[in-house]
Amino acid sequence: MKPTQSRIGLVGVAFGDAREALGSIETVLSAFPNLVVARMNLPQCTADTGLLTLVVNATTDEIGALAGQLGMLKSVRVKSLVL
Repeated sequence: MKPTQSRIGLVGVAFGDAREALGSIETVLSAFPNLVVARMNLPQCTADTGLLTLVVNATTDEIGALAGQLGMLKSVRVKSLVL
């Protein structure tokens, strides 16, 4: 069996209340310290939604685990893309 290769991926995170969501998001991200290559945070993308974009270098399983944990948070929606 081949070892799983790292891939470049994008993880888009949309969240409602920034004060409530960002602390929880940071807690999840701290569990994956070596995956995030770059990030951009727009705390007030619209009146009621913030946006966090992550560029990750990870296996597809790791990207799925990160996206899954983020997606379980209250008022957070996640989409991921592997390039």
